[in-house]
Amino acid sequence: MTKKYRIKTSCPQCGCSGVSHLSEEEIKKRYGDVPNIELECHECMMIMDADVQEDTNADE
Repeated sequence: MTKKYRIKTSCPQCGCSGVSHLSEEEIKKRYGDVPNIELECHECMMIMDADVQEDTNADE
């Protein structure tokens, strides 16, 4: 079984948020092999660090 990770963002400027559930391979394909993932807010264009955690509820 492939581990899934939860990528959670919350913009401190405008308050929007988002959650993605990706495997390690999907993360590397989308963001590259970097220690931190930076995302851009789709509302106000602010750059923010994403919170990446192992998703223990991926099968539910």
